[in-house]
Amino acid sequence: MEDDHDLRQSLADYLRLRNIHVTEAPSGIAFYKALRQERYDIAVLDVNLPDVSGFELARDLAAQPGMGIILLTARTGRDDRVRGYAEGADLYLTKPVDTEELALAILNLGRRMRRGSDEPAGGRGATVVEAPDGAGWRLDRQTQMLRSPDTRSVKLSVREVILIEHLAARPDETVSRDLIMGLFGHARIDPESRRFDALLARLRSKLKAAGMECPLQVVHSAGVRLVKRIDIV
Repeated sequence: MEDDHDLRQSLADYLRLRNIHVTEAPSGIAFYKALRQERYDIAVLDVNLPDVSGFELARDLAAQPGMGIILLTARTGRDDRVRGYAEGADLYLTKPVDTEELALAILNLGRRMRRGSDEPAGGRGATVVEAPDGAGWRLDRQTQMLRSPDTRSVKLSVREVILIEHLAARPDETVSRDLIMGLFGHARIDPESRRFDALLARLRSKLKAAGMECPLQVVHSAGVRLVKRIDIV
């Protein structure tokens, strides 16, 4: 649960690519509504929300057995961390968070929660599952076709090919917005410019229309990175 729309969407997109079922909630009210409709294994809570404190939510959830609690917040002080654990958090992570670290924390906590319950893994309501290794994505430079592991494909623009090729050569890096726009001749990105956002929005829209998940993840205030290996041919 996170009230910053861009950050929430960025994290949710990445977790879904890791085959983690995600329900987004921008507020405490939306969070409680979601809880009434479905069972969840893990709750990821921001502390500073518009209508309720994440500490209060953690305390409420800790009183109910069977759900793991991760606090994800910009509050890094010792007193805040101590309070988070005192209220019932299993993990206390601080922003900016590495998305891979968050995904692994969720998967590991989910496994421990299932081992400690009577419900077998994969039973009703289980929402954390292991992800495939991500192999199988392929970009053909000549035809400008990007193919997903399930053999769906889409034709990319020249700029999109350059972007994917550059990220594929740096699979473990978050590449900055300035560096990406520099690939297209923009020496430095204007903070008010939406060129970077427009480029990614067009690519996401194109992939969605083709029924393909986006293998890129925007890292809030940092840049963009690949979340799936892409072979260039």
